[in-house]
Amino acid sequence: MAKESRPNTYNRIVDASLMLFNTEGERNISTNHIASYLSISPGNLYYHFRNKDEIIMQLFKRYSVELLGYLREAELPRDTSTMKTYMVGVYDVMWKYRFLFSDVNTLLARSAELLGEHNDFTRAKVSPLLNKLLEELTAIGLIQTDAVARHELALNMWLITKYWFDFDSSLHEHQLTEASKYRGIHQTLSLLRPFVCSPHQADFSAIMMQLVADNPE
Repeated sequence: MAKESRPNTYNRIVDASLMLFNTEGERNISTNHIASYLSISPGNLYYHFRNKDEIIMQLFKRYSVELLGYLREAELPRDTSTMKTYMVGVYDVMWKYRFLFSDVNTLLARSAELLGEHNDFTRAKVSPLLNKLLEELTAIGLIQTDAVARHELALNMWLITKYWFDFDSSLHEHQLTEASKYRGIHQTLSLLRPFVCSPHQADFSAIMMQLVADNPE
């Protein structure tokens, strides 16, 4: 059998770590757990990553690339239905990397490199795209906002989205299910309610009620 190439082993470590962190909790998984799961030696893992935080850093980079790709390429909402669809796409990416948001402040405090990447990602990349979304929703008459409101709304939407899985798990015995994701979508969209223009208010309320009915507390 041909010797396994470095890129393949590297990617297997990252993929397995994501699965284990999501299902077992990042705090409960060590590099030895990851090596054992992959049936490789700890030394083989350390050849690629010096420690667990390096693996987490790589997973954050994957997440940021995927989320930015979605925000840049997804069709912007044209009505209340596609507004929900757009937000589902955001939460789908975050659900894939949900361990990053289950105890986000602990992870950031542990790694200066991760903190720097996170802050740059938020300020320089995510914030402008959220403002663009809100400008578009205003331009097509779905919501009514001015520049100040958009700035405040973009920040609040990101705060809820970023911390939602941590908050929701604390209310449900620290268990995350896909219902957590849809409750987060509802809570994020609820910030738009005061700004929704009159012709769209009934449709918006119907969508919000359906999110609650399908994913009760």
